[in-house]
Amino acid sequence: MKRASLSLSTAMLCSIALLCLVASACQRTSDVIPDQLEGGVDRHLRYVDIKDHPETYRGKLMLAGGKVLSAKRTQDRIWIEVLQIPLSEELIPSGPDTETKGRFVIIDRGDQVPDSAVLSDKEKRVTVVGEVLGTTTLQVDDVKRQVPELVIKHITVWDWDHMKGGYGPYYSYGDPIPQEYRGYYGGSYYW
Repeated sequence: MKRASLSLSTAMLCSIALLCLVASACQRTSDVIPDQLEGGVDRHLRYVDIKDHPETYRGKLMLAGGKVLSAKRTQDRIWIEVLQIPLSEELIPSGPDTETKGRFVIIDRGDQVPDSAVLSDKEKRVTVVGEVLGTTTLQVDDVKRQVPELVIKHITVWDWDHMKGGYGPYYSYGDPIPQEYRGYYGGSYYW
């Protein structure tokens, strides 16, 4: 009898852990695409589709992501240059830089990014719900290139150093274990 109750409690704990894992994955996706934008986002539209002819897709909402290369504030907007990196199923630009298909620019005309300094770290990665605006000219080394330009409707800033360590978006997830329950080396006790 004791053995049956032990395996039942173990199964129950595993079920709860699996449920929490699924819930956290759903939470991330809903954080990236707010409810009010969900129906308008074309989830099939990819960077490679708009790369050469963004004018064809002007006005469409899409998901794009990558590594922030620079962020500058001008008189009426924040201008962000991004090295495109494909998005994972969780909508995180998590691949290596070598998987890039090019660059794009995202513009914040409102209050999505409070200050360009938030994006000044070269390890910041972003996922943006953006409206395709058209093209803009970008200086890449000694060459001027036409790249897609998106207007931010919603942006998720990922702290890549923490992402590699298993943390979530920069602005929300933290360590849920209080200091008094940590082991000698700072890790959690397992009991």
